[in-house]
Amino acid sequence: MSCCGPKNCNNFDDDREGISRADLARFGGDDIECPACGASVYHDAPLCHACGHAILDRELKKRMPVWVPLLAAGAALGIILIYVVRLG
Repeated sequence: MSCCGPKNCNNFDDDREGISRADLARFGGDDIECPACGASVYHDAPLCHACGHAILDRELKKRMPVWVPLLAAGAALGIILIYVVRLG
C-alpha cells in the first residue's frame, strides 16, 4: 500500500515539532547578525527576514584588529635589528 498523506502514514514528518536538536547540532552555527537590525540570519541569505535589509559581503567582512599590523611591524624591526647587530 502506498503512502497517501500525513493522516495515513506513520513515517510522515513535516517538522511541525520544530527543529530537532540533531539538526541544530549538524546545521547550526552558520548564522550571522544582520548589520541593520541585529537579527540572526542564515549566512547565505540575501535579505534579512526581520527588516528586509540587503546583506552585502562587504558589510560582513570584519576589520583587522589594530594590534596585527603593529605586531608585524615590530617583528620586522626586530629582525632588521638582529641582522644589523650581527653585521656590526
